Amino acid sequence: MILSPRAKLFSASNTAEVSALLRVKSGEINYLISRLDRQYARRPRRKPDGTRRVLLVPSERLKRLQRKIYDDILIKVPLLPCVYAVKGRSPKENAAVHTSKAVIFKMDLAQCFPSIKPQMVRAIFQELGFGPEATGLLTKLTTWENELPQGVPTSSALANLPLCRVDMRITKLKNEYGFDYSRWVDDLTFSGGVRLLKFRRLLQKIIEAEGFRVKAEKTETELARDRQTVTNFVVNTKVNLAREKRSAIKKEVMNAHSVGAELSASLAGKMYWLRSVNPDVGERLVKRIAGK
Repeated sequence: MILSPRAKLFSASNTAEVSALLRVKSGEINYLISRLDRQYARRPRRKPDGTRRVLLVPSERLKRLQRKIYDDILIKVPLLPCVYAVKGRSPKENAAVHTSKAVIFKMDLAQCFPSIKPQMVRAIFQELGFGPEATGLLTKLTTWENELPQGVPTSSALANLPLCRVDMRITKLKNEYGFDYSRWVDDLTFSGGVRLLKFRRLLQKIIEAEGFRVKAEKTETELARDRQTVTNFVVNTKVNLAREKRSAIKKEVMNAHSVGAELSASLAGKMYWLRSVNPDVGERLVKRIAGK
């Protein structure tokens, strides 16, 4: 499952050794594990497609410990370059892989986080070198209600690891046949020439063979004559925001500016985000707000 199964990255067998690794007191770990049923709050969130998902938001105390697990354990696990949902990489960089391509083929995994069960997480920690007691407590701290909870600092990193075999198999195929592949958690994107069209069914079979399901309604093929999007960016010729998104940000910023209102942190963030994606449009807007 992990890229280098023979190399044990860690050597911690019990609670004391895990607490030393994470630089927390053993009592803190034991306290949180004994009260896990009080550590999560359910928060519904609307997705861009209009559907809703329920996030399990951990308490601040548990979240701090989960961030330590992420920082001191999970980000140290090597992944293939095709994986972009990692620290230091962005959706924009993921989209940039697929600019100016004749064909873009996209697949989403169905119920990716819920399909990753505690036994899979336990196997991950065992493979990393943790002993039975340490593996058990790390699994309890990163899973809830028999699945990987969405909204938890460790979940995206843990979701990446069961997909390592998918990444390796697809990388071998793409190197042989000359197309591009990137993955943002459960969003898989392929791009290249028209020859890519012949591999669509094979790519889906690889994913299914590794125990995952593909959302049929989210499987899309976009040709150069279409609007091609990857992780919410338009990529036909360069990474850009969709025209309607650019217009909406400009309108919102100018409306606030026209009545003399100071831009909120959120609105200013949108303006500078626009500039980071589309420097020409964004810089003109920034200068206009600054009166230059």
